[in-house]
Amino acid sequence: MASESGLMGAEKAFQALATQLHGADDRTLLKLVAVVDQLAKRGSLDQLLDEHRARLAVIRPPRPMTLGRLVVLPLEELLIDGAEWTPGMTRVPRDRLGRLIELVLEAIDPDLRRGAASQLAGKSMHDSALALDVGREIWPAAGLAADAILARGRQTRDTELRELLTPLRIMQNLMPVAESLVTTIWSLPDRPMLALEPAGRARIGALLALASAQGRDCFLLTAELLVARTELPLAIIEAVLDGELELADRERQQASAMIAEACQNEMVRLFRSVSLLPAGTGPSALVGPLRTLVANLESLQEVAQKVKFDHRELRRLKAEVFTLIEARLEASLGGALLHAFGALDDDTKSADCRALEAHAMAAANMRLMAKRIGLATKIDFVFAKALERFRAILEEAAGPGAGPMGATMDRIRIIELLFDSRSAMQSLTRLRQLAHAARAREPA
Repeated sequence: MASESGLMGAEKAFQALATQLHGADDRTLLKLVAVVDQLAKRGSLDQLLDEHRARLAVIRPPRPMTLGRLVVLPLEELLIDGAEWTPGMTRVPRDRLGRLIELVLEAIDPDLRRGAASQLAGKSMHDSALALDVGREIWPAAGLAADAILARGRQTRDTELRELLTPLRIMQNLMPVAESLVTTIWSLPDRPMLALEPAGRARIGALLALASAQGRDCFLLTAELLVARTELPLAIIEAVLDGELELADRERQQASAMIAEACQNEMVRLFRSVSLLPAGTGPSALVGPLRTLVANLESLQEVAQKVKFDHRELRRLKAEVFTLIEARLEASLGGALLHAFGALDDDTKSADCRALEAHAMAAANMRLMAKRIGLATKIDFVFAKALERFRAILEEAAGPGAGPMGATMDRIRIIELLFDSRSAMQSLTRLRQLAHAARAREPA
């Protein structure tokens, strides 16, 4: 009974922390991350941070520099949630990261390991110069360690180790180009990237040339990592087709097709994970992954003119993404967003107003995404029908005896963000006309 009580207490504490994280401002989130970073075993606490990783990437909290973090730094763009990973996928699952690091560090020379750890003590991952300086020694050693563990792992019946064979192979192949990989990734603009500047294309071309000299596996993994980081498969494939690589024309075409297929498969995986989100998930939570999907679909559509891969799958995925956007927008525009819009009054907290504005902007962004994949007419019809419902609420709430205009102007602002400025101005004009007509009907 005591152990059961302890488990229940731990579960309650876990849920309380999850709730605290969900509503945390940036300062509170940073404090919680700092506490988690001090733990030797993070376990399920890492799962709590998963839904906040996009936010953490923006605020970039200072993370303690450790040997483990340094070893996986070149692989960061290939990290995914453990629930999304299956053995053989060319990604590294976060929930197995601790064991992967432990295995690799154990296989590195103890003197090298201790010396590197002493240099990192008390430092932050923001110290890029130190990361590169120590990385030049640790990354080659980590590659050799992965190689040795792989040789042993292929003969083992240890299920845990066998599940780490693909992450170990990724590490084995990428460590020879780790420094160039890290510096190239650091040089790229933040997401979302709309295009690559000539300097960025040149750096990517140089990295791919270096990777191709290391062999086919290193080259393909580097290309796949770059696609994951840039979300611009066309730019990477152009560098493969036109760059100064140690590949014949036929090999370039084959490599480009493999990159396109890998990107498409990753988008199918992302689509499935988004489609499984609860029906009530708001636009703000959907817009990030959907932006990634649409950007890659656009790029793959351009790639289709240059490279042979499964174009039918691309067309099917495009149709499914649009159907998903349409369904989620209809549910939000006729449900949570509309309800929150109707519930606005002069007592509504400013934080709730800002949250509603964020949802409205996210929904407007989803509309633009649907247009970008060539389905403007259908999505415009969805928004035209929604505008009628929003205006009906606006006009009813602003009728005779409505009181102060604060909530009315908040609603006009939401209409502007969700639809456009023209719709907001027309709505305001309509309110004035209704008010004028009401006054005209009043007895003299």
